[in-house]
Amino acid sequence: MATLRVPVSGQVLQWAITHGERSEDELRRAYRLDAWLDPRTESDLPTFEQLQRFSRETRVPFDYFFKDQVPEETSAFLTLRTVNDPTVQPSRRLIETIYALETRQAWMKDYLLAQGDQPPFRFWRVISEEMSPVTAAKQVSDLLDLSGTFDRRADSLLAVLRANISQLGILVMQNGVVGTDSQRPLAINEFRAIALSDAVSPLIFINDADNGPAKVFSLIHEFVHILLGRNEILNVSLADDVASERWLNQVTLNVLLPEPEMQLALTSDRTVADNLKFLVQKYPVSLVAAAMRLRSLGACDQALVDWARAEQRRKLASEAAGPSRRCYEVAPSLIDRRFAKAVIGCESRGELPLASAASMLDVQLRAYDGLVDALLGSD
Repeated sequence: MATLRVPVSGQVLQWAITHGERSEDELRRAYRLDAWLDPRTESDLPTFEQLQRFSRETRVPFDYFFKDQVPEETSAFLTLRTVNDPTVQPSRRLIETIYALETRQAWMKDYLLAQGDQPPFRFWRVISEEMSPVTAAKQVSDLLDLSGTFDRRADSLLAVLRANISQLGILVMQNGVVGTDSQRPLAINEFRAIALSDAVSPLIFINDADNGPAKVFSLIHEFVHILLGRNEILNVSLADDVASERWLNQVTLNVLLPEPEMQLALTSDRTVADNLKFLVQKYPVSLVAAAMRLRSLGACDQALVDWARAEQRRKLASEAAGPSRRCYEVAPSLIDRRFAKAVIGCESRGELPLASAASMLDVQLRAYDGLVDALLGSD
């Protein structure tokens, strides 16, 4: 039986090498790339099986290799790229995550519209950047119903925020890996959160590889984006000074550290450094967030903010890139409950294949029943 070889456009192949998940050096050790890029005879072409393996290892969709020109990633959301450098090409992990989120958002939107009596998202574009950060923060805090939550740990506050935001009609999802693949962690130096604005079913995604205070900040920050009616890939922290994010950062800081609370918390009996340590211990905020809030209130100088930024960058560089958890026992904490119940209900009525339901909920098929029991049993 003759070996099936596939002619591949050199332009497409080079694009896959450049934008795939494995480095060019790794690929060159595994494949005859020079021969593939400039074939002289039919035997220089990749076999069908080699191309399949190449597709899996680069995470480039297999059908791309049958195109004559470089594929265009069609998601309009990808045009955002990143906040601090719009020329950066997103990784395959980010691209796959965005596609999965857009698929889930579209499914939920269709599901809600099919209910007939489901009103559109009532809070779309209810704030604007023409408001002062304090005014916008007051409206955000009222919507989030944050009274009495500030003494909680970051994880506890995150759970409260997620539940309250979900009740407002926004899907809140969280993961630290691509789907269920623990070998493909999502890097926080590429993105921390995503906001997909929509007039029916807006969605927020939090990178679960991040630390607790950072996730709290990102969730409120992206909630503000949803209220503005804007999409975003958030890949900066308060340690980065990006002009387009300053207003949103000020709103978020006013939500997390409102001035009346701050006036009660700060005392002249403590040094500036001790006040900073106190804020970080009392509130679910990062060192930079606390320093910036002190600076905005005139309680410290820029030197302390600069020190906090340098310290946070140093800490981030030393932290592990990926999350430690990834099993179905903790999966319920990563999934939006409204979305999960809608998916489970459709699957149980035979309206959605079991495999599709498991994929939509980011759980392996064999763990689906355990996830259903965990979700429904906690009601």
